[in-house]
Amino acid sequence: MTTVDPRPDTAVPPAPGTGGAAARPTEPRTIPRKPGDVRPPWDPVTIAGVAMGLVVVLLGGFIGYLAVASDLQQARTQRELFDRVSDSFYNDTAPIGGAIKEGTPVAVLEIPAIDLRQVVVEGTTARELRGGPGHLRNTSLPGGFGNSVLMGKAWTYGAPFGRIDALKPGQRIYVTTQQGDFTYLVREKKHIRNGADDAISPGGAHQLTLVTADSRWRPRGRTVVVADLQGEFRIAEPGRPRTVRDDEKGTGGESGAGIGLLLWAQALALVVAVAVWALRRYDRRVTLLLGVPIATAVLWSLYDAAARLLPATL
Repeated sequence: MTTVDPRPDTAVPPAPGTGGAAARPTEPRTIPRKPGDVRPPWDPVTIAGVAMGLVVVLLGGFIGYLAVASDLQQARTQRELFDRVSDSFYNDTAPIGGAIKEGTPVAVLEIPAIDLRQVVVEGTTARELRGGPGHLRNTSLPGGFGNSVLMGKAWTYGAPFGRIDALKPGQRIYVTTQQGDFTYLVREKKHIRNGADDAISPGGAHQLTLVTADSRWRPRGRTVVVADLQGEFRIAEPGRPRTVRDDEKGTGGESGAGIGLLLWAQALALVVAVAVWALRRYDRRVTLLLGVPIATAVLWSLYDAAARLLPATL
C-alpha cells in the first residue's frame, strides 16, 4: 500500500540557469575603503619629529620677520613721519624744547657717509625706536646747549644705526630742527658697557651722541659715536625732563611685552591643536583654506610680541 503525504509541495523551484542547484542566501556586500579614508594614529616618533620641525620653522620665521618684515614696517613708519615733520616745519609748529610728547617727530638726521636719512622722534623706548631713531628726553634737542643723545637700532626695523661704527673722525652729520640746520663733525667712536650712562648724560660740550647696540646677536654694551657742533648753539624752551626711566636707556625691551608674548603663544598652540584635529576629520582643502589665514595672523602677532622683548637698540 502506498502512503501519500497530504502536505503541499513547498519546494522552491530552482532558478533558471542554476543547473538545478538550490539558491544560496545572499551575503551582504562590503564596500572597500579608499586608502585615504583610514588615517592611522601618529606614533610618538612622528609626533616628536613634527614638533621639532614646527620649532625650527617658528625660529626661522622669526628671524625672517626681524630681517625683512620689520624693515618694511619701519620704512612705512618713516614715510608717515616725513610727512608729519615736513608739515610741522612748514607751519612752524615743530617743538623746540620743553615737555614734548613721546613719538613726536623733532628732527631730520642725515649722515652721508653711511647713506642715512631718517626722521628722529622724541623718546627712546623700544616702542619708539621701532619707527626710527629716537631722542633721549632729558638731553637737549640737536643744535641746542649741551649733549644731544640719539638712539637707534643696530639690526632690526631698518637698522638706522647699524653702520655708525664705520664713521670716522672728521665726517659730517647734519641735523634739521625747527630752529634751523646744524652740522656736526665726528670726534670719536667708543664702546660703553650697559649701566655706564655718563656718555648719555645731558651735560658736557655742545655735541651729538649716537648710541646703538654693540652686537647683532648678543649685545653686552653700546656703541657710541660723538660729534661736535659746528657754529653756535640755539637756546631751547625751558621745561625739559631732568631724568628718564630705565626703559629709555636703550638696553631693555618694551615693558609688558612678555604678557603679550605668552598670550599669543597660547593662541598659536590652540590654533595648531584645532588644525590637527580638523585635518584628521574633515576635508583637508577646506581646513587649510580656513586655517592658514588665521594661523598667519596669530603667528605675525606672536613675532611682533617677541620682537618687543629685544633690547631697544638691537
